[in-house]
Amino acid sequence: MKKLIVITLLTLCSFVYSQDKGTISGKITDKEMNGEVLPFANVFIKGTTIGGTTDMDGKYTLSVPVGNQTIVFSFVGYQTVEKAIVVKASQPLIINQELGPNQGLSLDEVVIKATVSREKESALLLQQKKATVIVESIGALELSKKGVSDAAAATTKVAGISKQQGSNKIFVRGLGDRYNSTTLNGLPLPSNDPSYKNISLELFPTGIIQNVGISKTFSANLTSDLAGANVDISTKEHNGRKVMTIGFSSGVNSQTTGKSFKTIDGANWIGSAKNTNHNVNSLNKLPFTDNFTPKNDRAATTTNLSLSGGRRFDINEESSLTMFLVGSFNNDYLIRDGISINYQRNDGSKGSSYTSAKEYKYETSKLAMGNFAYRINSKHKVSYNTLFIHSNSQNIQDYTGTKPDVADEGEVARLILQTQNQNKLFVNQLLSNHKLSESIDVNTGFSYNSVHNDEPNRKKNLLRRNENESDYFFASGTPRNNSRYYHNLKENDLTAKVDLTKYFGGKEDNKIKLNIGYLFRNTDRIMNQYYFDYDINNQNNIANINDLSAALNQEALDNDVFRLKTHYGFGSDAITPMYYTGDKTTHAGYASLDYQITDKFFINAGARFERLQMDVRWKTPQDKDVENNFISKKENYLLPTFNLKYNITDNNVIRLAGSQTYTFPQFKEIAPFPYEGADYLEIGNPDLKPSENINIDLKWELYPSRDELISATIFGKRIKNAISRIEQNAASDNNFTYQNTGDADVLGLEVELKKNLFNLAKDEDEFTQMIKLGFNASYMYTNQTLTKKSNFSPTKKEEQLAGAAPIILNTDVSYNYKKDDKQTIASLVFNYQNEKVYSVGANFLEAIIEKSLPRLDFVLKH
Repeated sequence: MKKLIVITLLTLCSFVYSQDKGTISGKITDKEMNGEVLPFANVFIKGTTIGGTTDMDGKYTLSVPVGNQTIVFSFVGYQTVEKAIVVKASQPLIINQELGPNQGLSLDEVVIKATVSREKESALLLQQKKATVIVESIGALELSKKGVSDAAAATTKVAGISKQQGSNKIFVRGLGDRYNSTTLNGLPLPSNDPSYKNISLELFPTGIIQNVGISKTFSANLTSDLAGANVDISTKEHNGRKVMTIGFSSGVNSQTTGKSFKTIDGANWIGSAKNTNHNVNSLNKLPFTDNFTPKNDRAATTTNLSLSGGRRFDINEESSLTMFLVGSFNNDYLIRDGISINYQRNDGSKGSSYTSAKEYKYETSKLAMGNFAYRINSKHKVSYNTLFIHSNSQNIQDYTGTKPDVADEGEVARLILQTQNQNKLFVNQLLSNHKLSESIDVNTGFSYNSVHNDEPNRKKNLLRRNENESDYFFASGTPRNNSRYYHNLKENDLTAKVDLTKYFGGKEDNKIKLNIGYLFRNTDRIMNQYYFDYDINNQNNIANINDLSAALNQEALDNDVFRLKTHYGFGSDAITPMYYTGDKTTHAGYASLDYQITDKFFINAGARFERLQMDVRWKTPQDKDVENNFISKKENYLLPTFNLKYNITDNNVIRLAGSQTYTFPQFKEIAPFPYEGADYLEIGNPDLKPSENINIDLKWELYPSRDELISATIFGKRIKNAISRIEQNAASDNNFTYQNTGDADVLGLEVELKKNLFNLAKDEDEFTQMIKLGFNASYMYTNQTLTKKSNFSPTKKEEQLAGAAPIILNTDVSYNYKKDDKQTIASLVFNYQNEKVYSVGANFLEAIIEKSLPRLDFVLKH
């Protein structure tokens, strides 16, 4: 009986106690970031010990005694907000709060805390975890720890992405430039190089990057010209009151600094081409004043200068204007020493075989960026981004060996090629975000971009000498052996985009979301090209290797030692450029639906319609008398996509994605327009057709903590009419073109790990001391069934897909110590990709293989 009374009293007390409490829940968002969730913010009841922090989704839940209470919201670097509330039993309260930066805090607090929250790994992993579609990102802080200097290197820290040494292009799951796309703040960017579809990611230093997002699966709001990945660079936007940073660093390279280093006569240290256009008016007059012979110099230390500043102006309680300005200059020296073999046939015959191949490369980059954001109120924001990048590379290739078409048996050939390449990129973006109601958002984007790519005064000399003698002679008889070359490319790119999102049931419910949008893009390009050949009349003229222009000057031209001619010969139209123009217009409409079927199961399904028209015109010496060289390609695409997501637990996610996309040929792949390198020539193919791609991905993700990740992905692709580089039938060797070589199948596995190995600091310590591991690897099987055509005779029936590296490995171990305002970071970073096909085997020649080159970096910062 006593036991029964005790149990009854306990039950009654428990009931009374539970009736004296109520539940408060809600979400905290960031006022500065247009309503993004704010994880790890503090929520507590004033005067009590009741409280906690928001989760990765910015949500909180508290159990609070009934009656009048004061709830307090706070976050380091942000304003503290107090609200009076009335808590009633069995009547849950939903209180959402928006926090903004604290106007009274010191400069250091605002800058450090606000910036870190936007660029650290935990914030990006939260975004990845919440997204219905598959997306991976790397932020500015992680890039800094791993010693990453630009966006190209940043992408290689993501599973399945590699970068070929000596190239500025990336490969995603082995798929090269033509299969990828690049955007800046969600808007497309033009290419800075006529040989490529995408802009060089090396042009974007980490100083302007907030994060880099990589989407390896297609969704309806992305371009459909995609099979590898879309790389989106998000630029920094200022948060806080005001800040100014001046940076200077210098580097020493044991291979270059203080060593003998050849430079181009006529180029300069600052990296600015003096004359991007030729000034030849008559083939009887030589206007060139620079020497063919490179200058002997010494490589200095590298220099990196930067200046950045930001400020915020409060207009009223809701409105503010922020600006962030960046300027930088950096340079780098590189020496390569090895061999260069053109080809070796099955019968033992060889093409050019240079047993001594040395390259000297000097690069500079100058950048200026401005970001201006006007926050009208909590519902409307407009921002303007402007970016100017000027890059210059100066490359000298000095090769010695044998070349059958220049030097006879027993003779030595020497090639000296000096190339200067200059890029000027202008980017202008106007972006706006509008919350029209509690359930409708509208985002717009407009961009106008312009690219100038110049290759001014490329100098080439081919020389020969007897093996037992020291005197060199100019090679004669073949065009381009001794020449100067100019090209000028200008491309304008215009994009307009509008995107509308409708939340059914409101944003808080967010179970059904409809996204519809439209994009217009027009790209126009003109490429002019000039060759000036020094046509040597006497092949026995001695060449002074230390002063080549002594025999190739105005006096020698007057004395008929050589004739100056162009790609069109000696006629009245000789100084007319050969050229091609391209114009491409895209209209795209898309729609997608996000539907939360259950608390754990999400689906995203959509489709994108694209209408494309590409027009290419050209004129070359081979068809200069043709009235109109013109080709037009028109295509309509309706492309479906789906993404499924299932949350096994809050931190355990499985995803399935499928899509259909296409790969469109580029201007230079279509125009039958020659581009000549050191020992090769490329020309377009007007008969090239688009490829069609089927893509499928199955991915598992585990988030052990807020900055840790374990994932594995199985992916497959079917590429119909794959586009590959091939060696064409030609009188000379190493002449390449492009061809639809057949259908290809890809099957692969990716794994990724971000793990905190050791936390060396104790809970009571006022510092951080941690060792972290980053690891990602991918394995791919690829097979392409080669289809014989009238202008393509494959050497084999099957071949590995061009550009596909079967194994890619990226790993790093980092040590991080931080106390107060002092921080030490040490990282060991390793990258590896194995061999891949550069050119598909054709015309009885085997495939050309790009060899692997492992890379190990050690980074130490304090």
